[in-house]
Amino acid sequence: MKRFKSKKKHANGIIYLGVFLISIALSSKFLYDHNLINNDTLISFLISDNFGSYQNKISDVDFLLKYAFNIDTNKSVPVIKEESNPENESEVNTDQGSFNEPILYIYNTHQEEKYQSNLLEPYNISAGVFVASKMLKEYLESEGITTIVEENNIADALHALNLKYGSSYKISRSFMESAKEQNPSLKYYIDLHRDSSVYDKTTTTINGEKYARILFVVGLDHDNYEPNLDLVTRLRSKIDAYDSTLCRGIMKKSGKGVNGIYNQDFSEYAMLIEVGGQYNNISEVNNTLKVLAKILADFIREEENG
Repeated sequence: MKRFKSKKKHANGIIYLGVFLISIALSSKFLYDHNLINNDTLISFLISDNFGSYQNKISDVDFLLKYAFNIDTNKSVPVIKEESNPENESEVNTDQGSFNEPILYIYNTHQEEKYQSNLLEPYNISAGVFVASKMLKEYLESEGITTIVEENNIADALHALNLKYGSSYKISRSFMESAKEQNPSLKYYIDLHRDSSVYDKTTTTINGEKYARILFVVGLDHDNYEPNLDLVTRLRSKIDAYDSTLCRGIMKKSGKGVNGIYNQDFSEYAMLIEVGGQYNNISEVNNTLKVLAKILADFIREEENG
């Protein structure tokens, strides 16, 4: 008789737990649908008091990757080897100097660009370039590169100013200017995008794993584009030293029908990087961002330390 009651009590406990979890999901979806919470606050809610054991252990991005995408953010970053100058490589790799003030700014002129469907769609959270930017920030800061990701919404600003989609670069430019004004230490600027090409074109395999390929875009329709072109040319050579298939190259754009500037006149250290395409999944993007962060960190340390 006591055993029967124990089993019944256990079953009731499972039912109560199920109802509790369902209520959390429904409540969060209601709040999101009514614009009362956004992606960040939803994840924070999910890992708050009810999941307190995780609160001080993982960031929002870690939670997304580990528990939604099954991606381990603590996986070791591949060693980047500079074959052309081994002596200089040793010097750079042992110099793990950090930058306490923000030195790198990541933004997404086309924030709506998404990757392949993922497990968070029921919660209106999808993996796109904004999530990729936060992932890149995580890896850069683990390398000592203090980084800012632009949080303001491009679409909201366009709507508020009654501007069309083609004015997105004007909005992101204003965000850049504001970020620089608030953080004078900023020097490097990355506009992170994803391409719309076919999967075979935006994907490569390295050591048995899939990676989203990188493409640099340089606008030639401003007088001082040469430093921007030189910047990404040097970065490309470092990527090629790691694996010759990871970078798709440098696309130069000018003339009618294209932007031709891409805010790169703002700084000689401004760049537009496309990571993968619409058919890549977040795991493939994650693999690439780990390598890209290591290369960017080494590059910045070289630039800043002479």
